[in-house]
Amino acid sequence: MAASTPNPEGTSPVTDAALAPALPKCRICGHEAHWLGDHLTETHGISVSEYLTAYPGSPTASQDLMDAFDATSGSRVRRSLPPAPDSLSVSVYDIPLAVHCDVPVDVCLPSPLAFRLPQHGKLARDEGEAVIAFSMGRITYIHGVPGSGKDALYHYLSALTRTPAIIFNVEPGADIQSWFFSRAFDKDGTAWEEGEMLKALRDGYTTTTGKVIPYIILITDFDRATKSQAEAMRLVMDSISGRVKGPGGVTYNVMPGTRIVVTANTAGGGDSRGRMISANVIDGSIMDRFDRKFEFHWMDWRDEEPIVREKFPLLVERTPQVFAMVGKATAALRQAIHNDDLYAEFSHRAVCSWLGHAQDIIRVTGTVPNNLLKRAARAFLDGMPDPDTRAAAKTLIDPHLKGGAIDHGDTSHISDDSLEDGW
Repeated sequence: MAASTPNPEGTSPVTDAALAPALPKCRICGHEAHWLGDHLTETHGISVSEYLTAYPGSPTASQDLMDAFDATSGSRVRRSLPPAPDSLSVSVYDIPLAVHCDVPVDVCLPSPLAFRLPQHGKLARDEGEAVIAFSMGRITYIHGVPGSGKDALYHYLSALTRTPAIIFNVEPGADIQSWFFSRAFDKDGTAWEEGEMLKALRDGYTTTTGKVIPYIILITDFDRATKSQAEAMRLVMDSISGRVKGPGGVTYNVMPGTRIVVTANTAGGGDSRGRMISANVIDGSIMDRFDRKFEFHWMDWRDEEPIVREKFPLLVERTPQVFAMVGKATAALRQAIHNDDLYAEFSHRAVCSWLGHAQDIIRVTGTVPNNLLKRAARAFLDGMPDPDTRAAAKTLIDPHLKGGAIDHGDTSHISDDSLEDGW
């Protein structure tokens, strides 16, 4: 029987239960508990943050529980309320970017594997300027050598800030107009069907809480566009008001705040290096409509090495010396390419091909051959455009792979005929 407190004559006794502080109550089903976190996960399949997004300010822990935590912590804990969902932000290169926690992950671009923001060299400066433009919602043209992280940066920003995004790839012969409208059939005959880009540009993304978030529109390989394909984007990037012109003269406005980002290998003047033969010249008046234009350079090895170490853990475990050698070889190849002494490309993808095949050799054979890097180099060398270029690339990297730094393993299963001058 519950104890009661003394009460004046003629009044009802006050029980301990009545004096007990109320427990937090689940706004979904009414369940009460000192801590609602476990209940939300097990019963409703949502996290506390998702619950608070739907029911801002709702208590999730009782005062008794918080007092008990304070007592066991040895000192009184100062608490501050978490920021409201609408004020969440994250800092990128010391630039605050809003985070939309109510946007599902599957409508954002996925973050690249082992992605890291560059902190050294030219690419760190390139991306820092691009993030400033991103924070202000500027229409941006990014160009640079293959593998310099042009698209990767915007995948990362979309995933990090939970900003809805759609990626479009320009291909020769592709019907870009269908991104906006296309012919369809219904019960009444032919009709116009709205395309994915039109809906994203005009409507944005509506969250479950009713908030509308403008999209990131990422268009890759824009310098592959023909004249007519590029023209399709002219009105969208208008400096007065972005618009999409539909069938029958109907015009739709681009939602303010929409981030349009275009990436390419060339600066809009066509192929100047002789390696991007499908790149076209882009009309100067269209190029002029981009608010910002930035060139991206290759990543500094100080930034690239931690990424490849994370991607290839078996090499870290069995033969970590390879990373220093590959770093020096990479610098030699890229300098020669930059100086136009080597007619080739050597992107981050090529580095991953080299190290990836080295890891595969170890995993499949169980050994670390004494010529591991030279064997694995075929994964990118055989893709060089001609024998002379392959020979020049071998000459550049060979000094950095000698010295017997790699652990010796059993190479008896490899015939001498399979190696060319030690390669």
